[in-house]
Amino acid sequence: MRKLAILGFALAFAVTGLAASDILILGTTDRITELSFANSYDHFTWHILRHTTKALLGLEPGTNALVPAIAESWEISDDGLEYTFHIRPGITFWDGAVCDANAVKWSLERTLRLDGPEGGVGLIKPVIKSIDVVDDLTVKITLNYPDATFLIRMTDNVIPSLIYSPKSTPEDNFAQGTYAGTGPYKLVEYVPDERVVLEAYDGYFGPAPKTKKIVWVMYSDAAALRAAIEAGDIDIAFRTLNPIDLIDLMDNPNLQVLAGPSASIRYMLFNVTQPPVDNVFVRQAIAYAVDRDAICQQVFSGLNKPIYTMVPQGLPPAGAAVDVFPKRDLEKARELLRLAGYSEENPLEVNLWYSPKHYGTTESDVAAVLKQAIEETGMVKITIQSLEWGAYTERMSQGGFDMFLLGWYPDYLEASNFLLPWTTESPEGLGTFFNHHPNFDAYKDIAEVALSVVDEGKRAKLYQAIQILSAYDVPWIPLWANLQQAYVVAQKGVGGLVLDLTMELHLDLLYKE
Repeated sequence: MRKLAILGFALAFAVTGLAASDILILGTTDRITELSFANSYDHFTWHILRHTTKALLGLEPGTNALVPAIAESWEISDDGLEYTFHIRPGITFWDGAVCDANAVKWSLERTLRLDGPEGGVGLIKPVIKSIDVVDDLTVKITLNYPDATFLIRMTDNVIPSLIYSPKSTPEDNFAQGTYAGTGPYKLVEYVPDERVVLEAYDGYFGPAPKTKKIVWVMYSDAAALRAAIEAGDIDIAFRTLNPIDLIDLMDNPNLQVLAGPSASIRYMLFNVTQPPVDNVFVRQAIAYAVDRDAICQQVFSGLNKPIYTMVPQGLPPAGAAVDVFPKRDLEKARELLRLAGYSEENPLEVNLWYSPKHYGTTESDVAAVLKQAIEETGMVKITIQSLEWGAYTERMSQGGFDMFLLGWYPDYLEASNFLLPWTTESPEGLGTFFNHHPNFDAYKDIAEVALSVVDEGKRAKLYQAIQILSAYDVPWIPLWANLQQAYVVAQKGVGGLVLDLTMELHLDLLYKE
């Protein structure tokens, strides 16, 4: 049935006069949560949104250098508190409205005001004090405090920074797919759990996309995604194929298997207000009990690698990442469990939550390995539970999890993005509720000082301090570097596959010969 549906797409586009090279069909196991700028915080939803509208600034594909986008230039005041952006003239949204300084102010203020419980608005909200229109093509943003990462946060990698049309977007409700953007693509169809169709916007201010129509097809699991790319039903498979499938497909002469750089990590989180994991000794014990090597070897065939901090090595500022979490030590785990009041006769009972498809079909295997490793203490009983991604993020933001699995890819390429979202920026949206932790103010104070420091060496030391604190407080347990999700499999003849640390497919660059 799925193959017939895909053939149906191709036939429909043929009727409209599009050549085969004008259409790319991409496959994924990812799902969209909610097409809302102020109430979404996941890779695939953000991928779609950022390809349908832009922010003041962007990142150059391949180099990730900061480049102009809606703003063609900008100035920063000497005290680092005022950013003046000059809007590129002539930009329009696909509903015909003009993208000027008033639209920029309206979009950003609306996103900051709505600040949904499942969104990432905390990435920009705390730092912005006011947004003022200077003239039709000039907008000034005043900050509450200097922030060395502010320009990076104003790129289209950070979805709450995107600009959209006041004409088409509801003012006081989440967009939920009702909006108009600047392009390069416009959203023409979204069928939940089935497909997303994008069409090039002729009025886009940047270079025209190389392919006129993009169709994303959502597959039920990695096996179905593999079958589709092998059968030629799709042009590209991305997020997420099983490790063994990737290894097998490398020998397929009809396909190209590309490994991009990865700044993605996988980890376990705790709601620090939720018994029994509100006890720091419990969280510390579990940190000693997890078996990263078993996960990487048994589940991922060695394709992924263990990590002992949240910050990927090599991410700026230089030297920021430091391994702070302990290697496995079951006796130390038992000692901490006893301090928390548990024993073989009175074991800790805790849930481990995961989402079965969002990160690929290996997630249940990861949960099983974690359960076995932690229960090896003889003092813990784990109940594994799962929810589909939409329900998962909703329950997470409502505080409904005690211990749960999540993944991260960067909103912006700086170490703070691997430390602050769960602690000081969006702790409730991301399920830790760390804003209720007694050490919350300490993290917040260190973060504010770090972000105000221009000297990268000093900023790196402050980020190290947050990592050291986290190894004691344990709001998270870093588990493995997610190299698997940086792989792309494509048919021969597909080009424009520029892979970089954003772990994005740059849709406007893709083409088919």
